[in-house]
Amino acid sequence: MGTTSIILEEQGLRDGFQTLTQIIPTEKKLEYIDRLVVAGVTRIQVASFVHPRLVPQMADAEAVCKGLNKKKDVVYSGLVLNLKGVQRGIDAGLDHLACSISASDTHSQKNARLTLEEAKSAFKAMVNLSKENGITVRGGIQCAFGCRYEGPVDEDHVLDMVDHHLDTGIDELALADSTGMGNPKQLGALMQKVMEKAGDTPVILHLHNTENKGYSNFYAATEAGVRIFDTAFGGLGGCPFIKSATGNIATEDTAHAARQMGYETGLDIHKIAEISRELEEVLGEKLPGQLYRLIDKEGIAMI
Repeated sequence: MGTTSIILEEQGLRDGFQTLTQIIPTEKKLEYIDRLVVAGVTRIQVASFVHPRLVPQMADAEAVCKGLNKKKDVVYSGLVLNLKGVQRGIDAGLDHLACSISASDTHSQKNARLTLEEAKSAFKAMVNLSKENGITVRGGIQCAFGCRYEGPVDEDHVLDMVDHHLDTGIDELALADSTGMGNPKQLGALMQKVMEKAGDTPVILHLHNTENKGYSNFYAATEAGVRIFDTAFGGLGGCPFIKSATGNIATEDTAHAARQMGYETGLDIHKIAEISRELEEVLGEKLPGQLYRLIDKEGIAMI
């Protein structure tokens, strides 16, 4: 029996950059994307199609998509929150879109300016428009494990949203611990039920390390059978519309842990750590991840 694989989708270009005050130039973003592909990354969320006034870092979404040096067998995706975003993603030439709504009514209104019921209706329209244009759709549920504004999110409510998403004909299902409030016991139990409902539909988990539980949640999810995770180089990330939101679990840290646990990711953590170190110098501050500081510039792991 061969080694089981875990796929890490790189979110640094979107989730990682969206909260930075320093604008990363389009050319630099494209360079990072190329370097991530060389490092073995096969799924990259390159941008989000949101209002540039609200998220200035994503104002160049179309330019990034136009400049992509697309490689075969690499998924280049964009995040969309409404029909206008879907159309922008289609016009930008992407063939994979992440259509996402929140399990929290309050967060939905802050993030997408829609009530939860309005967002669910809009979600169906987003999926339909994407499908009509041959787009592969990843259907996302944000704040699936807790909301800073509303507190705990009822498990049955999340499972109802899973049913809603699956009924629209999505190709992939993604749940996000957007606030980092989830705990391993809660997450493991819920993901087992989600995996059963999803059947042959791939399930993706988006974890934040806000309360320092991101990596224990990663372990719990692997035990529940999840094999695709969102990560961001250096542990960057956070939502502009969630108070105190912090970064994703770090790509290089997660890949290293996965390998120690007997999984293969196909990633060169040294090359990814180089990107994180470079960005640390650009930003002038330490990133949340740990491993990039334990690999020196000659690629020697101090671990």
